[in-house]
Amino acid sequence: MSSHRRILLPTADSTRPLIFTDSSSGTAATSRSYSTGSNNGSRGHERRGSADSAGNDDSPKKRRTAGTVAVIACAECRKARQKYLETTHPFFDASLLPHGQSPTTDIDRAQCDGQSPTPCTRCQMRNLGCRYEPHTKTHKEFLLREIANLRKDNTRLKSINEQVSEDASDLQQRYHDLQASQQWQQIILNEIGSNGHDREIIRKLRAGETSEQIARWLSEQIPISRNMHMIPPDERSLLDIVDAFELHYRTEQRQRGQGSDATKCQWTKVSTSQTLLNHLFSLYFTWVHPIHMLFSETAFKESFDTCDDTYCCPSLVNAVCAMACHLMNTDDVDDEIDDVATLANGFMNQARREVIPAKGMPLTSVQALAVMYLAELSNGKARSACGYLRACTEYLKVIDLDEQSFDAREITLCGIQTLNTSSTGMTYQKLYAPEFQAMDLSFMQHVDLDGDRDVWRFYRTSGDHQNLPLRPSHAILTAYHQSQLFRIIHASLNLYCGLCGRATADAILTLYRRYLDWEHDLPPVLRRVDVEAQQLPHILFLHVQYHVAVIQHLEPLLRSKAFDGSSEDFIINLVIRHAKDAIGILQQSRRLYSTRYLLPLMSFCAIHVGDTLIRYSPDDPPGTQVVEFCLATLQEASAGFPICGPLQELFKRSADECGVQLPSNIEEITGNLGNYGMDDILDACTRLDYKQPIDQSVRHVDDKVEEKWANKWQQIVENPARPAPPTPPWRKGQSRGKQMRIDTMLNA
Repeated sequence: MSSHRRILLPTADSTRPLIFTDSSSGTAATSRSYSTGSNNGSRGHERRGSADSAGNDDSPKKRRTAGTVAVIACAECRKARQKYLETTHPFFDASLLPHGQSPTTDIDRAQCDGQSPTPCTRCQMRNLGCRYEPHTKTHKEFLLREIANLRKDNTRLKSINEQVSEDASDLQQRYHDLQASQQWQQIILNEIGSNGHDREIIRKLRAGETSEQIARWLSEQIPISRNMHMIPPDERSLLDIVDAFELHYRTEQRQRGQGSDATKCQWTKVSTSQTLLNHLFSLYFTWVHPIHMLFSETAFKESFDTCDDTYCCPSLVNAVCAMACHLMNTDDVDDEIDDVATLANGFMNQARREVIPAKGMPLTSVQALAVMYLAELSNGKARSACGYLRACTEYLKVIDLDEQSFDAREITLCGIQTLNTSSTGMTYQKLYAPEFQAMDLSFMQHVDLDGDRDVWRFYRTSGDHQNLPLRPSHAILTAYHQSQLFRIIHASLNLYCGLCGRATADAILTLYRRYLDWEHDLPPVLRRVDVEAQQLPHILFLHVQYHVAVIQHLEPLLRSKAFDGSSEDFIINLVIRHAKDAIGILQQSRRLYSTRYLLPLMSFCAIHVGDTLIRYSPDDPPGTQVVEFCLATLQEASAGFPICGPLQELFKRSADECGVQLPSNIEEITGNLGNYGMDDILDACTRLDYKQPIDQSVRHVDDKVEEKWANKWQQIVENPARPAPPTPPWRKGQSRGKQMRIDTMLNA
């Protein structure tokens, strides 16, 4: 039998405690004595009387003992005991009890004598439902053990599931490989004895080539219409998509009453539809070529039509089509055939097959490598794209350039150097710039700038050829001044990379003055960017590139902490002014042409401008509006350029870093943004961030740049011997048309 615990409860006289037995523990306990006050005075007097009479009794005092007490009391007895303890506490107000009821006599102490599952005596006498609950401590320990066991089982099941998934994936891949191998072997068997390739097939088998390599070689030897049935199932989707697009554009061609749709020459094996290829060419020469002029448009089209390979080749045609696919409007075709990404990959893979690396490769293949860089970058694969650009610049040093005319090859040389500088400048890579003998101060001297008769049309779909008006494009003139601008950017990058010694105040301000002179020397047809001028998109982007270049030229001075006080404020104001001008031009371009056709390097310009404003001028214009504008711009362009997704994620991080509140409708703006990991960021920027790496530029800034800044500014920038750069109308308030308002343009 268990022992009893006696608990001493305080009495009114504070000298002799009351004692009761705790049936749950069976051990004695004594409570501290307290004075209960006047409310319990009468009860205290009664207790003293009974105590005195007990004290006069000569017989020894007998302690009250309980009967059998349960180790774990039932729920009803526990509640009754709790009520007893509460009513006998010295601070309990007895007036809360019913009239005439005493806490020591009328409240049951509830000693439970039951043993689960047998009902206790007290509950049987009172006709109560006797139920037993596990002790809290015991129940908790049981639950903890159960949770630990469940976690072990969960871990074990996860490990088994991962193993099963890996095995299933491995088996599925093996099955897929066997199925594909069977398809390739079937192609070889079908061609043996029918096309005169038997000896070559045997030679390739003896040389150790795989069935896939031989089958692909065979598929290149015969027309695409014959080998469709021979392509494995995983590659037939491309052919289905090509068929669907060709059918769509052939239908449009018949509606317009045009004749045959077949091309005169088979420049690409992906499609033989002249209408589809013309649509892709129009997209490319409308949105890409005026910004990245890598070859002569006129010479290319003439060679394409006459089957001449001087200015056209299969790799270049496929590369142009692959890049143009990123500009296609999927609303033109049915939902089940709008897999433009598959079509772009088809052209890109064909372009890779057509390029044969060799020192004697034609200039058109080098041009194709440059276009392949743009297509791969657009697809969010900057790391592999940079390989194409590096190969392109390498081959320019060893190939024969005399096969094309002076003006055509000068356009290519300037375009590739501009592309190389733009790529490294936007992603802040160490500049790789090979020296070209033709790239001297008189570059593009054979290009007829005054005879530029090219026209431009706002082209998006095949019907725009007849429905929209033509405008002078000034594309060659724009490319000329763009190449001049990027020569200055090239020098700026070399300065901050340490290739020209220390970045002194003299060197920095000399380049800044060259930027101002470049803007001043622009011809009138390119200089105006006000709203009424409604400039073409490539002209607007030329000005955006200028403002971003100036920002990137001055911002290292702010990050280097070489300036303070008024000098720092002056440079910050310069940077902010150029950023506001740039974002105003971007807004105008978005209003006129949308940003659906914003090329990747222009997307980098947009986030560089937005980053500058939220970092140095978060209140003017409001930072939240700047973030909303940049994210919406990237979202609109992401329909054709997957690279915009990681750029959105990086710009959101920059906004958080600068303490700028994101727009309340951020999910509506960005849509299903997704999660982008390290590889996605590297494939977008080739680095883990788009921002300027401070450690690469700060260490090359001269320690005395601030001391000499004021004097050099007066000598170089404000020198009367140089023409003073005019202030654009949106800066000085003198209008040549409607001015762009930075405070309202973000809300448009």
